[in-house]
Amino acid sequence: MAFQEDDPCLVSQPLEISSIVQGLLNQRVLVRLDIPGKTVSIISTLLDVDPKTNTMILDNASEDQINTQLLRAPAVRLQGTLDRVMIEFSGPLSPAMHGGKPALSMAWPAQLRRIQRREFFRVDIPASNPAYCLIESDALPSGSARFRIADISAGGLQLVDHDKLLVDLPVGTIFEECTLELPDADELDVGLRVLRSTHLTQDNGKPQHQVACRYFNLPDSRQITIQQYIGTLERAVLARRWGME
Repeated sequence: MAFQEDDPCLVSQPLEISSIVQGLLNQRVLVRLDIPGKTVSIISTLLDVDPKTNTMILDNASEDQINTQLLRAPAVRLQGTLDRVMIEFSGPLSPAMHGGKPALSMAWPAQLRRIQRREFFRVDIPASNPAYCLIESDALPSGSARFRIADISAGGLQLVDHDKLLVDLPVGTIFEECTLELPDADELDVGLRVLRSTHLTQDNGKPQHQVACRYFNLPDSRQITIQQYIGTLERAVLARRWGME
């Protein structure tokens, strides 16, 4: 991932980068590792950092297949939230050991992005307990369609468009009548604005179309409900991780 030099969120000072990475470690921040353009991602944590060798050690996935894909990728993106600020950088991963267990190693970033919005941190929604979004719009062939939500944040969500109903919609399209169907929560009426479309390649080699959307005119009460749901997802990830240790 190449950052623009005039990016106002760009951090390139070594001491500042060191402070941020140490913060991710000390606060045991949950970080998302993914391969841009692929449907491969995991939630991890920093296990150790070594400024002398410019390396970081990260917890690996429980599935060997996912670890293999992450290690083969030319670059893996890391995203995490430190003090309500989203941190993002990328680099290749290497196999490592930590405490006698397999782990992942990433080189110390020469640059990173620090975005003053917590809403950019996305949380994957497990397929075992899916969430959906019902959109009602004249832009859809039948007037309405139900989409699985791939991931969610406090600022927006990403829809899985299996039938490619949203492929031709321009960026900026607004859906005013949408209903979020979140597990163990009341249905939420929201508005969505299309941010971008992404064509991914799944693990089985099949293409998948996803559409990222931002909430549009979202009332505070509904945003609180969404944040509570995100917190539930994060606690579930931690519980599974602690259960494996």
